[in-house]
Amino acid sequence: MSRRRTYTRRCSGPGYCRETSTIEYTARRELEHVPKDWKCPRHAAPDEWMTRTNRETTTVLELQPRYLDRPLPGQEPRLLGYFWGPPGGRASHGSVSGPGFRALGDNFPPGTRLTVTATITLPGPPEDTTS
Repeated sequence: MSRRRTYTRRCSGPGYCRETSTIEYTARRELEHVPKDWKCPRHAAPDEWMTRTNRETTTVLELQPRYLDRPLPGQEPRLLGYFWGPPGGRASHGSVSGPGFRALGDNFPPGTRLTVTATITLPGPPEDTTS
């Protein structure tokens, strides 16, 4: 039995980031399609992270029909179903959910848009109780 090895790469985002990605492999050829540069989730999509200065974010998903990628020659493309994805992007989820909502693609017509907004509300300053 071959020995499993690990390939570790550090986040290539700006500044010094301590995040790493570890990939287990047996043969070196398994790493041929692994990009050398990798960014942690915080650096890959920094505008999605909630912070004290970025307290609100909104995303939109659109319901799109998805067809079988490679129909047989002479056949019409076969509808797989309706999937959520970014407008103009590849839709990949038949159902989406988060805290307080769930949406199944089959329940809505194509072109339906789901807008999800998250807002952080910081507590107010503590009240002065000394009198």
